[in-house]
Amino acid sequence: MSPRVFILLPFLALSLCASSMVAQEVAAEGKKAAPDPNGIYFQFAIYYAPKPKEDPLKEATRIFDEDFATRLTYRTGVVRLTEGAYVEFREAKPEDYAPPNVDYLEHKGFGLTPKQSTQLQDSSTVLVLDFFVVRPKDYDYIVAANELALAVASATEGFIWDEETRELFSPKSWSNVRLPVKSFVFANTSMHAYQLPSKNYRTVSFGMRKLGAPDVMITEFTTPFWEPVSEMMRFLVYQIAAAGPLNSKRSWTGEELKVILKLNAPAKEIPRLALIPAPSEPGDPRNTILTVDFLEYPGKTYEEKQAYAIDRYFRPGGGLIDVWREREKLMELSEQARERLKSKKDLLAKGLDEKEQLLVKAFHQEAYRWVRLDDWRGNALSGNEIPDVDAHGRVPAQPGDPITVALDQVFDYLHVHPDGREEGNETGKFIKSLQAKK
Repeated sequence: MSPRVFILLPFLALSLCASSMVAQEVAAEGKKAAPDPNGIYFQFAIYYAPKPKEDPLKEATRIFDEDFATRLTYRTGVVRLTEGAYVEFREAKPEDYAPPNVDYLEHKGFGLTPKQSTQLQDSSTVLVLDFFVVRPKDYDYIVAANELALAVASATEGFIWDEETRELFSPKSWSNVRLPVKSFVFANTSMHAYQLPSKNYRTVSFGMRKLGAPDVMITEFTTPFWEPVSEMMRFLVYQIAAAGPLNSKRSWTGEELKVILKLNAPAKEIPRLALIPAPSEPGDPRNTILTVDFLEYPGKTYEEKQAYAIDRYFRPGGGLIDVWREREKLMELSEQARERLKSKKDLLAKGLDEKEQLLVKAFHQEAYRWVRLDDWRGNALSGNEIPDVDAHGRVPAQPGDPITVALDQVFDYLHVHPDGREEGNETGKFIKSLQAKK
């Protein structure tokens, strides 16, 4: 799964990024609203680490005049905008448009070195690109805006901040992620998620305002529903945007869902899926937010209705609803695993045997990940991410990127002893046993 497509921060990480988000929100108070009921407004900014190679405002103006004047119109002053896509450049003081802090950039910074993330905190200036789009017929304005931001950042040696998705990119990463036409909708949006005090999760999309569409969220879902909720969110984001800018779809019939989701059930047995307005939370996108009207579905409680819908659309016949019904037992197993894991800390301090492995499954950067541990200091467990471990404890041979996870975000563990014995992964075995009953 792409780190951009479903980026989930643990509760601690969310608090770390909050100070950066607050700075961005404060800066946003003076931002211009969309100029027309049929219009779209969004904003990029370019930071420096710490100084630009060229004068940002002059270079942006030169690049626009030479390469973009036929695709975008430069907005000068407060004028009534007619149909078309407009851009305006302005410089902001770093104290008025603070860069995201180093902790935030560990999760939402792409293509930066640790040194650059630190230098960015002393950015000498900020170039802001305001985009105004009135009655667009297609998404060509997004392509032009992305290419303009890349050209300016490359020429001035800057880093691009997307105010809507709240991500920062090096020019190379921006080019790799934002310019390809394939997966256009996902490339220009992101999803954030975090754990709630209830220990359930909430996820919300970011960036849909650029597409002239509402953002979507799903809240209070439990761990067994992690993957199908991710699928539901991707379905909603894509289908909402597929109708074109300022023309978002908000409901789907059983006939439509049968075709789109390739469901086997007769269309008349597939309930419709409808979106309704949802309340926003601090840190949410400055946009209309919708959620699935789960109250339409069978069940005695909201959670049961939600489980029914997610299971029916995205795991038909897969036994997911049985896992949900046993969620208390699942969380009990997880708590037990976390307690047993604490007794393993000394193993890492002494050094593992050549054939011995200690792995944890933890919530990190908006997803559950398996990590092969090589260090444990305080609450921080470090190692290399690996592909998923199956219910029988089989571990792939090749480790991936180094990551650090928090102990309180660990969901389960697996200890592979030197003689090959395997201990742990009880949650995986439990889920497998429930699904096998179907």
